[in-house]
Amino acid sequence: MSEDDGQRPSISRRAAMATVSVAAMGGLAAAMWPRTPRSRRSIPPGRTVVDYWEKWTGAEGDAIQHVVDGFNESQNRIWVRRTAISEIDTKAMVAIGGGDPPDVCGVFSYNVAQYAQSAAAIPLSELGRIDTAIYAPAVRDLLCFRGKHIAAVSSLYSLALYYNRAMFREAGLNPDAPPRTISELDAAAEKLTIRDASGAIVRAGLLQNLPSWWPYSWPVMFGGNLYDPQSNAAEFASDATIKAYEWVQSYPRRMGVKETAVFGTAYDRSFHSPQDPFISGRVAMIVQGPWLANFANRYNPALDYAAAPLPVDEAIYNQNEPVGMLEADVLVIPRGAKQPEAAFQFVAYTQTQEVQEQLAREHTKSSPLARCSPAFFDGHANKYVRVHDAITKSPRVQILPQTAVWKSYAHLTEGAFDAAWKGANVREICIAVQQRAQAMMDRDALLRAKREAPTAS
Repeated sequence: MSEDDGQRPSISRRAAMATVSVAAMGGLAAAMWPRTPRSRRSIPPGRTVVDYWEKWTGAEGDAIQHVVDGFNESQNRIWVRRTAISEIDTKAMVAIGGGDPPDVCGVFSYNVAQYAQSAAAIPLSELGRIDTAIYAPAVRDLLCFRGKHIAAVSSLYSLALYYNRAMFREAGLNPDAPPRTISELDAAAEKLTIRDASGAIVRAGLLQNLPSWWPYSWPVMFGGNLYDPQSNAAEFASDATIKAYEWVQSYPRRMGVKETAVFGTAYDRSFHSPQDPFISGRVAMIVQGPWLANFANRYNPALDYAAAPLPVDEAIYNQNEPVGMLEADVLVIPRGAKQPEAAFQFVAYTQTQEVQEQLAREHTKSSPLARCSPAFFDGHANKYVRVHDAITKSPRVQILPQTAVWKSYAHLTEGAFDAAWKGANVREICIAVQQRAQAMMDRDALLRAKREAPTAS
């Protein structure tokens, strides 16, 4: 059966009936975890080779190589061969369309809907069983699409407010009482900002264009949503979202459009380096992911900083239920993989508690699992990992829209952010984004309905 006839290729009964006990494999993970990453050129004879494409390099690449090495040494039947691939989500889809994909691919959680709808990934439930109850509820939602378990998690991330404690003390602020609300955040940012005699910004208290990587996240801080999955509707013109973008716009309006743009763009290539604006002390507060701890530990270990949940609009503040946006790096088994059963064995291994917690510790991130072992937080390289853990498990955490057009929708939010920063009418911007995003969703739904419609015999 080919892809061209509009039906999904079948898989073997052996694959469909295969099961793996994740709990049973967990003991091997702890015992076999190598101390240093290995890059063995020769593959032991008799092993089934599983080709694994992953995006990570550097320290993060070393961490996932630890996982690969641990699996390779835990048994003598399968050998996983990892290859670092840039622009992996695009290249993987090309490889799948060309009939020559890897056996395992590390993509992003926002790819799950696209891979599921286009049958580009084999649902894990067709190959075996990984109990989705092991994940925190929001993580489970990231990995599943329309009731099918499509992906496994490799690394999880949420955003938090990182702030410089020393600068707080210097400005007369309590370093043990970070901003909880938007008004407190604005007041702190004003106190922490320093200008020179010419008016140029020397140090920013906070700027939302540092970095400008997640313009879609600001509405969450005001109670806004991006998407209604029940009606497949874009939501970007709500009062909460408009209020969020008006708040974003207030910073360049108050501090100067040109000045804030110049200051922000000066660090476009400096993130995660010694010149990172937060690590180097050029910005006192920044909204960032848990990986920031890894780079701070490496480039400025003496940095006195802390992290806290994102400040929110006063109307939605609840100290016990932090808000945030949850994203993940995920593993999928592409349709057309040469070794799907062996690939599933590796993927199942990566979901054991020992492996997940070790990888999360090396990435300075929180665990995606519903329960953490007592030792997980002890000595964690991110001293504030509990902040991210609380966001992950909060009933108010959101995941990215599970729609195949999310990347295009996200690009629209980038344009909206830039336009708002330059002073355009926020309400008009938000309405335009919602209308364009909805048109893309409607078009995608129409095409999907045509693909799924039964053909006349």
